[in-house]
Amino acid sequence: MATRLSKTRCIRCDKEKTAVTCEGCLQLFCYDHLTEHRQELNKELHHIALNCDNFRQTLIEPITNSQKELFLNQIDQWEKDSMKIIQQTSNECRQILIQHTIKNIHQIEINLMKLMDEIREIRQEDDFNEINLKQFDMKLKQLQQQLDEPSDISIQQDSTSFISRIRVVVSSGKN
Repeated sequence: MATRLSKTRCIRCDKEKTAVTCEGCLQLFCYDHLTEHRQELNKELHHIALNCDNFRQTLIEPITNSQKELFLNQIDQWEKDSMKIIQQTSNECRQILIQHTIKNIHQIEINLMKLMDEIREIRQEDDFNEINLKQFDMKLKQLQQQLDEPSDISIQQDSTSFISRIRVVVSSGKN
């Protein structure tokens, strides 16, 4: 740590004495003040060691409850908001489906009534043949298919998300 020099001035007492250069701060100290300087360095080292111990203790303790709770609350709120959006969208889709189904059934009933009127009319007139029967049967099957498998409605899922995604981001810093 120290290098011996011939008589020079001590940085502390300003007396010309045999002095030693501290290799850390490059100051000249007489032997009396070199001892004091070493004690000061020891105190500083002790202070740094205490700070290390205190810091280590904070590492051992988990994230403070308030920090953890804040993050968990944000995640919970995102979940609630997302579920609300999903429920709202589901309800809107159900309403559209119900309204369309009612409208579709109504239209099928109108067409069925027309078909039944046609059947009643040709039955009364007793004026029908196989072609008429096939046409009636085909119309009835089409009405049944419109009821079972409506061609003008479907369910589509968008590839874009309408719920903003949440994630925990951990910054990667240089250690």
